[in-house]
Amino acid sequence: MTPRNKRELSNWQKAKSFLWPRGRMKRAAAVTAAAVLFLLAVSSGILVYADSSHRGEMFPGTTILGLDVSGMTREEAVKAVKDEVAASVLKPVTLVFREKSWTVDPVEMGIQVDVEGMVEEAYRSAWGRSWLERGWRRLLNRPMDINIGLSISMQDDSLRARLAKIAREVDQEAKSASLSFDNNSGKLTYHHSREGRQVDIQASLEKLAAALLDPENRTSELVVNITQPSLTDEQVKTVLVVDIMGNTLKWYDKDQLVKTYYVATGEPKFPTPLGKFYIIRKEKDPVWLNPGSEWAKSMPPRIDPGPDNPLGTRALVTSAAGGTVLIHGTRNLTPGLYSHGCIRMANWAIEELFDHVEVGTPLFIWTSRPVPPPPPEQGEPQAPEDPGLGQ
Repeated sequence: MTPRNKRELSNWQKAKSFLWPRGRMKRAAAVTAAAVLFLLAVSSGILVYADSSHRGEMFPGTTILGLDVSGMTREEAVKAVKDEVAASVLKPVTLVFREKSWTVDPVEMGIQVDVEGMVEEAYRSAWGRSWLERGWRRLLNRPMDINIGLSISMQDDSLRARLAKIAREVDQEAKSASLSFDNNSGKLTYHHSREGRQVDIQASLEKLAAALLDPENRTSELVVNITQPSLTDEQVKTVLVVDIMGNTLKWYDKDQLVKTYYVATGEPKFPTPLGKFYIIRKEKDPVWLNPGSEWAKSMPPRIDPGPDNPLGTRALVTSAAGGTVLIHGTRNLTPGLYSHGCIRMANWAIEELFDHVEVGTPLFIWTSRPVPPPPPEQGEPQAPEDPGLGQ
């Protein structure tokens, strides 16, 4: 049975007892709690107001392509970024290779910058976070660090086609240095060497794309693979041209005449061969060994270097007639058809020429007039005789 002396409280009394409890400690706790709740409510209201009042604006500390768009509306940010893009990203890129250059226009290449997408990404990066974080950051002046880079679409086909067109201007086959000689006129023509070049389309495309993405750098190097010819201009220096009936040996630097010397060549019985040949050996102060020929029967078996040596002070072995035709010196030169196939020069002349001639130097032997036949009693012309050059 319920005691009669326990009085039931009304709802108001219950609420009053809860809000204002009896006892000093309980009342103090209630007051503190109420104050805290009040402050939280006020703070939350302030944060919500601070956040909502800037709805639609870019959050402080937001940059797009390095451009500060803090506080701008999305429409304002789009306009500002478009101006920045037009002034930097969509400026033409200069493609260079040595002294040549080409202009690549991003707009013509179909390159597009998604400005609206970049602005939307920047906006959502802030407004996608909690209102609480946004509110206290604004309240405490703590900007976010939002940096949006370039969002671009490129049409590789257009860029490749542009590079392919440029490549047609740059590409070339490697070509070795060469000589041509007109046996009718005695004209020597030198054809310069050139390097081989081939544009690397893929590597050039990658470098060009990087330049297009870099607002600070609007220049890109064309990537070109270089191949050297087998014979370069630097490897061709001296060229020798002998005119049998003109009794001359001409020294050329490529196709530029340096000097003309008088020479003696093979008599009609032992004519000096005509054609293109090369220097295959050089001998300074040669030794002469008697070859046993008819003309050498009365001579000693060996003659050491000196004034009486039949080969003079220098000898250049040519590839003509299996190496039996020499260009060599003599103490007393008489120009004309006097040797047994060799080309004779005055000692001073071959000494002057000797150091400018290397193994491999080309030699053209021609005749400006027909070489007369040997007298009938000598029979048919013979090949050059062994000149007796010692090893």
